[in-house]
Amino acid sequence: MEDLTMAQAYRLFGHVGLFSIFGAILFGFRHDPGVPWGNLLFGAALYGAWAAVHLAMTSDRFKRAVYGDRVGSPIERRVYIVVTVATWLAVLWYHPPLPGPALDVPGPLRFAATVGFLMALFAFFEGMTFAAIDGLIAAPGTEVAYSHGAETKLLTEGRYAAVRHPMYQAAILAGLCSLIIHANPAQLFWVLMIGGTFIGFIPLEEARLLAKRGDEYRAYMSRTPWRLVRAVW
Repeated sequence: MEDLTMAQAYRLFGHVGLFSIFGAILFGFRHDPGVPWGNLLFGAALYGAWAAVHLAMTSDRFKRAVYGDRVGSPIERRVYIVVTVATWLAVLWYHPPLPGPALDVPGPLRFAATVGFLMALFAFFEGMTFAAIDGLIAAPGTEVAYSHGAETKLLTEGRYAAVRHPMYQAAILAGLCSLIIHANPAQLFWVLMIGGTFIGFIPLEEARLLAKRGDEYRAYMSRTPWRLVRAVW
């Protein structure tokens, strides 16, 4: 019974962590026109620390040093999920309010942006189920899914035939919609930070896919040359 309870707690923690990214963007980040501009530096340092831990834990060097032969195992994925989610929630808890004037956006525009955000959220999770997310977070009783290796099917059809990273595209679109819902510098700052992380992660992810998939991924890159935005990049 204890093991079952711990498994349920981990599963809930992982799901909440994933959805909290979009929840934070939709809810909006702390904004106060009267606080000092130095808060920007603290906010950037806080997010930078989170991103550094995230990137370090996904590096092959870190994985080999810490896990050795257990690289790719459920325990590796679970440790990564726990650390990433815990530190992300800490960022949300401790991030300071940011200064600057806010725009008064008309209600109909904010409503349209909210609809756009929900459509982008749906696009991000298109085709996924809670069971699929269990595989992503390596919930007990499931097999590890969404790895760079051949054990995970390479998606090349549908939206993946238009751009190679449609999930990141959807996340960035959600962030852009949120700038109309919360038209202030704090929201702009955090959308730029989060969106920049997605964009910066693309070359790293593709390097790992090339290392694991080789010619299979090169052929996909040839058929679908655009990473994020067609005819742009």
